Amino acid sequence: MASMESLADSIESMKERGIPVANLSVISLAKLHAKNPAELALLEEESSSTGFFYLDMRGDPGGDCVLAHLPGVFAVEEQYFSQSEESKTQDVRHDIKASQDLGWKLLPGGESFEVGIPEWPQPDFYLLTTYQLSRDEVVLLGASNPNLPRLFKDEWDKIAEFNAGCDEVCLTLLSSLSEGFMMHHRIDQPSDTGLKMVLHPSLAKVADAGDGVHTDGGTITLLFYTQWGIRAYLPIEKSWAFLPPLEGCALINVANSLRRWSGGKFHSPKHGVTQPFDGARKRYYLSYFLRPQTSLLERWKSAE
Repeated sequence: MASMESLADSIESMKERGIPVANLSVISLAKLHAKNPAELALLEEESSSTGFFYLDMRGDPGGDCVLAHLPGVFAVEEQYFSQSEESKTQDVRHDIKASQDLGWKLLPGGESFEVGIPEWPQPDFYLLTTYQLSRDEVVLLGASNPNLPRLFKDEWDKIAEFNAGCDEVCLTLLSSLSEGFMMHHRIDQPSDTGLKMVLHPSLAKVADAGDGVHTDGGTITLLFYTQWGIRAYLPIEKSWAFLPPLEGCALINVANSLRRWSGGKFHSPKHGVTQPFDGARKRYYLSYFLRPQTSLLERWKSAE
């Protein structure tokens, strides 16, 4: 996988092309763990306004562990998606509900399963490929999970530690916003929380790319990426801009359940995966979706 470009050069190149680039706040995970008042206030402010921010993982033991595993997990992801379609088809899950997004999926367009198929016309070659691991299955079954691809079993220690680290980070963010939110995310209760690997290629012509605009279901989304492709609506600026990949940081966004619990105080932002300019290339993403307990979502649905 290509290494991340120099951030300054990359941003300057975008600006020279007249492409808007967002300037998001950076929040320190280490300071959140230390209960730093200023950092906690910044977390609440950014969650209430933009709904997007970078989380600097460096200097925190748990964050450093996640970052240490990040190159290896990206390598596993790239190796997995480089297999033949015939091989990956064996990883399609037929034992899940329609609302779940586990195992391997090949989808048209630029959106993940949670937000559905795009409404714009898509060329046949524009495909999104995903593989999602369930936190519940990671915890309960580990490498003995019969649905786990052989490649993941061979690399299980790094995947499991990375998965656990991402989960701890998301729960730290949640408890830092309100301890009351934690009651809906008990580890001993079923949920659709999990790690998703995504191969989302860019196209030769940007005019052929959709924008995949959506808000995220769930509570908090944590994302690692190394190439331009995430575009978000900034409510304060009232404009759209691309979010640069930042070394040592995860991109965090508030999702719909967190907005609901806060009575609309926290902002679940509109965003999408697209591309800023021409050029066909493979783009890999690692997303961790923290989602509420299934029982709560069922109560919400029955009350609708």
